[in-house]
Amino acid sequence: MIKKTLMLAAAVLLSGCAANTYTLNQKQYSGEKAFHTAVSADVAESLASVTPLAAPLTKKRLIVAFPSQQAAFEETGRRHAAIAGREASGVQLELYKNLSIANNRLTRVFFEAIQKKGIYSSIEIRELPSVVISIEPSVDYDVLYYTEAAANSGQYFYASAKHGKQVFAYDRSGVTSAAKVSAFIDAAQAQAIRE
Repeated sequence: MIKKTLMLAAAVLLSGCAANTYTLNQKQYSGEKAFHTAVSADVAESLASVTPLAAPLTKKRLIVAFPSQQAAFEETGRRHAAIAGREASGVQLELYKNLSIANNRLTRVFFEAIQKKGIYSSIEIRELPSVVISIEPSVDYDVLYYTEAAANSGQYFYASAKHGKQVFAYDRSGVTSAAKVSAFIDAAQAQAIRE
């Protein structure tokens, strides 16, 4: 999650450029307002592309979790300070703030899409105050969460009482966010059917 959009602004940060330029889906946006408008439109388009099922595929509940925007922002600041030897400030700090907001929204849409699809009897979405997350499943619910123990090592995991913890993989090759969301839904459906 943090890696996803931080890499998009890496060129701006490394070049020392004072302009606030953001990239989303291979398109550049000048300024935070244009960028956040694009993120909102992207999220809306992704959710609009989801067609709900007639009935849930399982009676189980799903608990999903990912780092809160604030947790991601703070962790990015810590990682920046460790690498650069100083705290982020000015343009860098503004970029990190805006990217953490966008990352949060672009991660949350995956879970909202599963919820809209209606795969599980119910879904609880949790934003947690840490980037390192681990949740245990029970016989009543499975868990799907995103964790990032170290920089550029973010990973989704799925855990169930029946099958234990495993890497949650989905096809990330789609060009649009809607295509990635669709692939994420397909992977979640495959997990639900296994139960």
